[in-house]
Amino acid sequence: MAAPVPRAGELRPGTAIPRWVRLLPLVALGIGIVTQVFSRDPLRAGIAMAVVPLLAAFVLGPGWTALISAIAFALLAAPLPFTEGFDLVDAFIVAVIFVAAVSISWARQRFEAGLVTLFSVSQAAQRAVLPELPERVGDLACAGVYHSAQQGARIGGDLFDVRPSPFGVRMILGDVQGHGLEAVGTASMVLSVFHEAILDEAELGGVAWRLERRMLEDAKHGYVPELFATVLLAEFAEETGEVRLLSCGHPPPLLLRGEQVEEVDLKPAPVLGLRLAESVRPSGIASVAFGEEDTLLAFSDGLVEARDEDGNYYPLADHLDGLVVPSPRRLVEFVWDDAERFAARMEDDVSILAITRVARSARRSRQEM
Repeated sequence: MAAPVPRAGELRPGTAIPRWVRLLPLVALGIGIVTQVFSRDPLRAGIAMAVVPLLAAFVLGPGWTALISAIAFALLAAPLPFTEGFDLVDAFIVAVIFVAAVSISWARQRFEAGLVTLFSVSQAAQRAVLPELPERVGDLACAGVYHSAQQGARIGGDLFDVRPSPFGVRMILGDVQGHGLEAVGTASMVLSVFHEAILDEAELGGVAWRLERRMLEDAKHGYVPELFATVLLAEFAEETGEVRLLSCGHPPPLLLRGEQVEEVDLKPAPVLGLRLAESVRPSGIASVAFGEEDTLLAFSDGLVEARDEDGNYYPLADHLDGLVVPSPRRLVEFVWDDAERFAARMEDDVSILAITRVARSARRSRQEM
């Protein structure tokens, strides 16, 4: 089985250090040789040479570090006629330094390999809860982005996906309480149940009920923490030109028609997993016209709760008013860049998902290609 080809931007062993940095130990070795030739002071020459393996230990592997250390030690111990040699004590001290350099290089490489493994696991977990969306699902074009509020983190409690089903293309965008691996585990479970439920449940309320039942059962038996989640479910019916929406405590999406922006009037059902009452099939499904070139913009509350320096919330609808949507991808990128410019701080993860119904002419031209 062939090894997977790393994607652009992924961390791989050895790629974190630029090539020119890896050449520095060789440059330092040359400087050490010059120092030894033109300085008759063994201590000065020894210090210059001792730096070389230590520098190599932080940028090269143990093999190359050992080779450079051996070359440096041989040059120091060699009885050159124009230099003064080391005595046994000096040679022993230098040898200890060189062995330490090789050990440092070995430990650094092990740590780097562990970091790469951890990063790869993080990416796999992210793709489990935030799968790469196809450009087209049926007659819909879609795109999504996710940004973690935690510096350096790539995963959190947000999830989204768009999948075909026997009842039309269905979408989920959810936000699990909290951050870290516990939230990721719950988010992954919610998404897997969604993939199964959309094949069997004819109504979005049934899908939401299946999600909550699984959350409660898994929490009851200790498989996942007792977390709650908000979700927005959508079903795009091609034959009626509508989108049916159900919110379980999630912010209502926006509809972009031409240059106009509308906030969908949704009466939200209770948040999933609150355990305040017996689990029932949520109602309150809203049906909204969704024609060609219309765009549905869904997002997590981390986006609209972003604040500027004066404490004002990000006015998403106002910033989209009059905007012509070129494509779902360009829209989600614009929204994120605009929010990032506006916000002085973002204290929660941000997920943005845009879905556009493709015009029939565009569908025909794509099929003819």
